[in-house]
Amino acid sequence: MSHLERFMLALEGGGTRSQAAILDFKGRCLQISDSADVNTNFTSHQAAEEAVLSAISGVIRQAGISGEDITHFASALVGPRFGPELLGKILPHASYRYYGEREVVFARAGIYRPHGVAVVAATGATSWGVRNDDGRQIAFGGWGSLLGDEGSAYAAGLLGLRLAVKAYEGRASSPTRLVEAICQHLGLTRETFHSGLVHLAYQKPLSRAEIAALASVVTGLAAQGDALALRIVAKVAGDLAALALHAARQLFTAEESFAVAAAGGLLNAGAMIVDPLRLGLEREFPRARLVIGSEAPAIALGKLAISNLLNKG
Repeated sequence: MSHLERFMLALEGGGTRSQAAILDFKGRCLQISDSADVNTNFTSHQAAEEAVLSAISGVIRQAGISGEDITHFASALVGPRFGPELLGKILPHASYRYYGEREVVFARAGIYRPHGVAVVAATGATSWGVRNDDGRQIAFGGWGSLLGDEGSAYAAGLLGLRLAVKAYEGRASSPTRLVEAICQHLGLTRETFHSGLVHLAYQKPLSRAEIAALASVVTGLAAQGDALALRIVAKVAGDLAALALHAARQLFTAEESFAVAAAGGLLNAGAMIVDPLRLGLEREFPRARLVIGSEAPAIALGKLAISNLLNKG
């Protein structure tokens, strides 16, 4: 790397938030900052532009450097692609590189030359497969909350709301604390649950991110043994495993070695979400290696872009 290289700015984002990070060319993060969502399937193009500008200007300011010090810009946004036409005045000397969500999921697991399956369990759920020997690639899921997103935090949150309604009316098949937990999370009481939840659902309305945030309520109850919450988690975890295994079956055989990289906030629930995938891989693909990605998305993207630049020469 030339001594003239200064800093890498990496920008990652989707339907819940965007994240910017500044790294030096040894891969050390100087500053990281979050901003609003950028997926133009769910927000306007103007709002996405504003979120990107806020994330980039904010992280530069917080790092205490000038935009002129940024020599490379790496972007992985679900939906839009922004370049010099929007960012040229802020980053006058930057060269631009673009990546996809799949590359970020692998990079969060420290995999920069992927050969295997990536699965993300965040607000939405998507799986990808890629072979680095013959170049074949596939993708499944990622249809959004109306058409899919099985195995996602949104799915867990929505099921939690629906089963809480049943429990409130005495129609639940098992005892549960879902009503009380959702009331606490949303600032409702049992007396205002019906009118308040209907208002939040249809008049406010609850956003995809707000519904997905209820996944932590559901998984928290499941960890305490709540019967209905455990049913929700089992359903969502099973759907996530099925999504990843379907991708693996399209490209790999049981005898092959490959990586399965998994990332996303829903995985913070631990074994209750991860175990069905782990057991499914052990049963069908015993030589596969499951890696849970823990690196922050923007930092992982920046390290991937730096690695690509260094290996290019």
